[in-house]
Amino acid sequence: MASSVVATEDEIQKRIRDMAQQLAAHYLPLTHQDSAAAEEGVEAPISLDNPLILVSVLKGSYIFTADLVRYLHDAGLPNVCDFVRLSSYNAGTSSTGQIETLLSLKYKNLRNKHVLIVEDVCDSGRTLSYFHKYMQETYAPKSLKTLVLVNKVDGARKVDYEPEYAVMTGPNEYIIGYGFEVNDRYRDFRHVFVLKDGEAGRYPLKL
Repeated sequence: MASSVVATEDEIQKRIRDMAQQLAAHYLPLTHQDSAAAEEGVEAPISLDNPLILVSVLKGSYIFTADLVRYLHDAGLPNVCDFVRLSSYNAGTSSTGQIETLLSLKYKNLRNKHVLIVEDVCDSGRTLSYFHKYMQETYAPKSLKTLVLVNKVDGARKVDYEPEYAVMTGPNEYIIGYGFEVNDRYRDFRHVFVLKDGEAGRYPLKL
């Protein structure tokens, strides 16, 4: 079902661990901001009482998120996680360009918080552009950034959007494994592969 390997399990884990260290280096200095200013709503220092809020986009990012939060813990960065489910794929491997919200956030008090959107991939950019704007307008966080596991290159973008953080870059091809799927198959593979031509229709859409 695969034509080539994008990243092995060992490579993926090392890059996520390195990314967690990079995120800690960015966010941990915020723990030393003035607490009086925080009480006035000017700043939002990160602490166990006010952790970094991860917003994980299901389903594709759930495996990535599970590893990421543990590496963030190892790096000493307090964090909590909530989930949304968005979809622009009705069937197969082609995006419809229409974003549908299937599951909404449970967290409500995100104003003046530091929020990190966690997504599996940025390809066309439509979903992340839409969701970033929605989060900013709806919740007015102190900071809002995006982390993706794979940032596709080579002409993948359809809109002007780039995530602030990417664990790795990947080809502008359909990929499977480590959360990436076709009709919910292949998510459990430990490596990330490029899907072989002709394999997208192997399984029925509905289970």
